[in-house]
Amino acid sequence: MKASRYETNIFLQPAAVAAALAASAPAWMKRPKARKIFLVGVGTNDNAAHMAAWLWSSAGLDARAVHGHDFVTRPYRLGRGDLGVFLSHGGGRSYTVLAEALARKAGAETVVVTAQGSPWPGAARRLETGPREDTRAYTHSYTTTMVWLMRWAGTPSLLAPFKRVKRSLAWGPSFPTINERTDLVLIGDGLREWVAREAALKVLETSYLKVRAYGLEEFLHGPHVSVGRGSTVVGFSAPGARRWDAARSWLMGVGAPFTEVRSADWLAQVLWSQRLALACCKRLGQNPDLLRGGSPRYARALAGQKTAAL
Repeated sequence: MKASRYETNIFLQPAAVAAALAASAPAWMKRPKARKIFLVGVGTNDNAAHMAAWLWSSAGLDARAVHGHDFVTRPYRLGRGDLGVFLSHGGGRSYTVLAEALARKAGAETVVVTAQGSPWPGAARRLETGPREDTRAYTHSYTTTMVWLMRWAGTPSLLAPFKRVKRSLAWGPSFPTINERTDLVLIGDGLREWVAREAALKVLETSYLKVRAYGLEEFLHGPHVSVGRGSTVVGFSAPGARRWDAARSWLMGVGAPFTEVRSADWLAQVLWSQRLALACCKRLGQNPDLLRGGSPRYARALAGQKTAAL
């Protein structure tokens, strides 16, 4: 059977990452220290913004992530001397593109991270991640966005996960057994909350399986009581994180199947989660490239959504 575009794109990532690592950096791309930094995106790019903000903060930068819609609708104090980094694969009409225009108008320096050839009107500084993807379930554009952001941070250790992408694509535990009624719950600690949220997005938009994602502390604060018969839990954990003991104990006590994806390498966990979504599609007989495009009902809903768009 011919591989889906989504599956093909997953395994294109070693080459895409190598190209992004080898590409010449623009002259202006200096470590953005001693300034307030906003990383802004929607969907996969919102998850990337949170991941990058966490990693940039660990490297000593004053970084925070903001959803594109929130940046536009909530007044942020941003002006001259501040930096806004705006992530959008397509660079077309969206809240992220509008947010970048607003930041530029306020006098902030702005940089856009986008695919080759994307329009993005008015943006003077841009980092191009590579060719535009041919399916809306993004894979290599996410990883190459992260390559450029980690290069920009100027801390060599942040690039280490990208040096082992090919090996990481074959790494990880067996995928959990699911069916169309599975309550799939994804949990991540700290930085890995955003691995869990990106994993949930991929599973939802490719296989349509019902899935929910939580940060570890959020899960233990209350949603843990919703796990029971029919639930399957996946945990993206870091070695030595003690709070996982409480989650493991609870899940064992209630009898919920638990797959722990433990690694110090966040990118290896992301790549495993992309393949988890593919495994769910194959198990449920779904084409990950369609995003409900084969259903007349969803096609009508999409047409209506476009007429009411931003």
